[in-house]
Amino acid sequence: MPNTLIDDSNNALQKVIATKLARAVFAGFDAMFAEFLNITLGAQSRFEQRQYHDVQRAMRDRLQVYERQVKNVSEAVKVIAYQELDCPQTWQLAKNIYGDMVECHENKPIAHTFFNSTFGAIWDDKKIRTVHLFVLKAKYRSEPRSFESLVSRISLKNGFDTAISQLITKQMFRVPFSQLNADLGRLQQTLMQGARHQCKQVYELINLNDGFIEYANSLFFRNKACYLIGRCIAKNGDNMPFAIAILNTEKGLKIDAVMMGADQLSLLFGFARTYFMVDTDQPARYVDYLSVLMPHKKRFELFNAIGFIKHAKTEFYRYKVDTTKNSPTSFKYVNAPGTPGMVMLVFTIEGSDYVYKVIKDKFSAPKTATKAQVKEKYNFVKQADRVGRLVDTHEFRYLAFDLSRFSKELLTQMKTHIGSSLVISGKALILKHVYVERKMTPLNLYINHCDKTALEQVMLDYGKAIKDLAGANIFPGDMLMKNFGVTRWGRVVFYDFDEICPLTQCNFRDVPQSQNALEELSSHSYFDIDENDIFPSQFKVFFSANTHAFEYFNTHHNDLFTTAFWEQCQQQIQNGFLPDVYPYKQSWRFKPE
Repeated sequence: MPNTLIDDSNNALQKVIATKLARAVFAGFDAMFAEFLNITLGAQSRFEQRQYHDVQRAMRDRLQVYERQVKNVSEAVKVIAYQELDCPQTWQLAKNIYGDMVECHENKPIAHTFFNSTFGAIWDDKKIRTVHLFVLKAKYRSEPRSFESLVSRISLKNGFDTAISQLITKQMFRVPFSQLNADLGRLQQTLMQGARHQCKQVYELINLNDGFIEYANSLFFRNKACYLIGRCIAKNGDNMPFAIAILNTEKGLKIDAVMMGADQLSLLFGFARTYFMVDTDQPARYVDYLSVLMPHKKRFELFNAIGFIKHAKTEFYRYKVDTTKNSPTSFKYVNAPGTPGMVMLVFTIEGSDYVYKVIKDKFSAPKTATKAQVKEKYNFVKQADRVGRLVDTHEFRYLAFDLSRFSKELLTQMKTHIGSSLVISGKALILKHVYVERKMTPLNLYINHCDKTALEQVMLDYGKAIKDLAGANIFPGDMLMKNFGVTRWGRVVFYDFDEICPLTQCNFRDVPQSQNALEELSSHSYFDIDENDIFPSQFKVFFSANTHAFEYFNTHHNDLFTTAFWEQCQQQIQNGFLPDVYPYKQSWRFKPE
């Protein structure tokens, strides 16, 4: 047989196999999206029935969907590809075919990411070229699209009060509002005041019964609350975004608060919160809409907020590459501010809002955990209700950086402490495993540069953070101030997870009385201590370096130094109690009449 015929035959076979690979991945994407949506569709029913433990279970279940489907597709692809599984040309062809299949798909960007995930799962630690992925090229990046199909509008021509009434009554719930008229009055008044202070044009047109109210057709569900998202819009285009918080009490539904303006909405969509459930088969288009309401929010933050955390990683990588290219060459990766960690090497780059954390090859004493155990802790946090007190993380494998951007000092440290996770290839520095987190001011640094008022406020919130986590069945482990950060809102958030664990696994104890003074002076413990034993009275050592901070903390939170407090928290958790945690300030909540 002539060589040309053999080549044609091989090419035809390769195309058949590549087509099957593309179809298998596309089927997996559809299955993933359907399962994700089916869990999300139950959000309103769980809210209406006040099934809050089911809310948490559903969130955990939904987080497993993506990885499970990638695994399922990977196994199927291994059978389909057979000898061609490791053939780069076959995969390149499969990518092109898949790209054509999803070109007009409503959620093309997320479909692209699913292909990337499947390919990455199969090739694992082999050298993956970006030519096999939908990542950096301009044609893989979606442009903002129309969101007209996702929103509804109410004219103000019949009065602002009428429009507000329609806004709420158009939402379909099985449960009635307990005091609808009173809620509507407070909502109308608060939105009016907000517009007067934040958007003069909107306020003027509200009074002229001009303009309109726009709202998202899908409600946003999270924890115990439901949120109605929208904006008041003047005809000249000026607008004021809002989010209305609705709770389901024993007496019925009630409007609890309204957030106004991009900054307040940003707090609701913060990086320390768990993910929303939004009933939509157009999540990418919803991100387009949310980007209009909160223009300072990055797309990856918004994809993350509505639960598409894998695609958020794709968007973050693009953001990382773009910002690095556009920043001055003098900007270098350096050690992140704060006390160096015993478990993690943490670095950042000037102008960035993010830090990169890599598990060290060898931990400093007294840390005794393994790399695998640290990874389990971070996975535990991913599955947990973060109650606004645990920073969210993105976990990357084989994340590439521009080698020239690393300071000599940091590069030397990396080779020493994380050598097994480090690959240098040409002009690239590649990390085999790394976590990305939002950058914050470490609490131990913050208290050294704030006035007395700010110090008392942040110590008050520090204790609240510990108590919020305890109520969510989370014990931080190492509660030193260096492991907490302060956000731009002055909110305290925990970010060091290597000792974190469920609160119910801890054994809280009082320090036993010693038999004599010599026992207390001994360098060794004079009583037996199990691995999970915790002694709250010794927490005071966290403040040994700052007496003023301790005085403020002790004034507001001295119960944290008692065994009784922690045992009471454990009992409440075992009884099924879920505390109320609000993603907005208490002062924003509506006061009952």
